[in-house]
Amino acid sequence: MQGSRLSPPRRRTPPEFGLAQVNIVLLLVLFFLVVGTIVETDEMVVQLPETQELPLDRLPRPLLLLRDDGSWVLDGDEVGVPGLLAALEPLEPDTALNILAGRDLPADLLLETVDALAPSGRPLRLVTLKSGVEVVE
Repeated sequence: MQGSRLSPPRRRTPPEFGLAQVNIVLLLVLFFLVVGTIVETDEMVVQLPETQELPLDRLPRPLLLLRDDGSWVLDGDEVGVPGLLAALEPLEPDTALNILAGRDLPADLLLETVDALAPSGRPLRLVTLKSGVEVVE
């Protein structure tokens, strides 16, 4: 019997997926970089409003000032929930109540105030000031 002319079978090495995984990760990174930087050209043209100077005596009225201790001041007079609702009754029903709260005011106090004012049915507006302006009580 003659020997086989075929070479002995080679051991197969399992395919490596490391290079494919790296390629997929790099493609995903590139994709998110490209997608994340797309900005509408119309958005770049708009100039946002900025408060240069706002005298505190020209703030919108009625103005409800929320203090850090939870007390309320309506147009300079300290009030509670019943007093505030009574003070708002003579105003037109669609007159918005402007709320001025410090940036350090806990959010739960602001939410409690909004909940307390819900029965009045009035629109609420949160008033903001440019940084550096102090509220004088």
